[in-house]
Amino acid sequence: MNRRMWRGVLALALGMAVVVPTTAAAMPGKDLGKRMDEALERAASQFGDAGVQAVAIHNGRVVWSGKRGKAINDPAKRVTSQTMFTYASLSKLILTTFVLHQVEKGVLDLDKPISAYVGDEVAGSRVVTVRMLLTHTGGYPELYGDPATASLFPPGDQYKPDRPYTFKALNAGIRQPVDPGKKFEYSNTGYIILGHVLAKTAGGDEALVRAHRNFLRRAGTPQVPMTDDIVTMERTQRALNRFAHGYTRREDGTLEDYFTAYGATGIPTDLYGLPFTDGAFAGTATGAGLVLDAVFARGTLLRPETVQMMVKPSPQSGDTPYGMGTSQRTVATRTWQGHGGTYGGFTSMAATDRARGLTIAVTTNHHRLDKHPATVIWEELAKTASTRR
Repeated sequence: MNRRMWRGVLALALGMAVVVPTTAAAMPGKDLGKRMDEALERAASQFGDAGVQAVAIHNGRVVWSGKRGKAINDPAKRVTSQTMFTYASLSKLILTTFVLHQVEKGVLDLDKPISAYVGDEVAGSRVVTVRMLLTHTGGYPELYGDPATASLFPPGDQYKPDRPYTFKALNAGIRQPVDPGKKFEYSNTGYIILGHVLAKTAGGDEALVRAHRNFLRRAGTPQVPMTDDIVTMERTQRALNRFAHGYTRREDGTLEDYFTAYGATGIPTDLYGLPFTDGAFAGTATGAGLVLDAVFARGTLLRPETVQMMVKPSPQSGDTPYGMGTSQRTVATRTWQGHGGTYGGFTSMAATDRARGLTIAVTTNHHRLDKHPATVIWEELAKTASTRR
């Protein structure tokens, strides 16, 4: 399987509800910090010295944060609170909030064919709608496995980590959708098309980046402003200086450094940023947590009725309670709303207990096929935060 497709495969698995029994479901007591520190160490120690950031935010206030491990193995560099990680498919939730903001403004129509915005440039554009793309019901085959584009990504023979990608290059692998609107099938391709729709309506890639940056500023707080230092879709030298390397555990137990394995001289251009709006963002755990907190707790990014529409599972999603760019999961009898992601050795998971206004976000630079580190750590933290002592 093409390596990039793991972003979609694993993110779908993360959307499934996971129940972890416990005896308490109230807000945590005064010893939250100590217990969360212990939970982080307990869960993260399973992954050696993997780099981890984690944060708990309650209605706009950071109530706990933790970090451990190495951002880079060689030469050794420890994770700090400023270290940046790729969010991978957690980005879908962040992008969705902007899409729905554009719907609120009347720029986009959920149920109008996307040909209204991109013409016939994209296969199936006269049938597929924005709603279908948001809910993974557009029916697009994965472009990462298509013969026209698969070789452009690792370990393909045309992969060059320093080469910029364009939507035109990716569009060569976008085929006619199969039964659009009929069934749920997790689609990275659909979200890449969404990004192209946004770029067209914004007036180009640079205009989209500026518009999204301005939108996300509303997720910041007086204590923690929303800047490119904590959430970004731009690959810059400043970001490179603070970026962790992503590590994938091979079958023989050794680790592959995604930055050095393919000869990248900077941040690999397929890690995040345009045109990869299936995984457009990078940043810190605090940055991701603030975005979810702003959507699901403080309500500073979207109207309440829009949030309700966003979290309502689509009829097609069945046993996978997926709405628009977000899914539900149950931990310690509490319902959480969020998303996870995996790519290039990075894993992420963030979700909000809307009833309590509590958000937990985790980012890591370690991936292994048998376990998803960010989810393992996140679940332990969520269970701990749901137990009063």
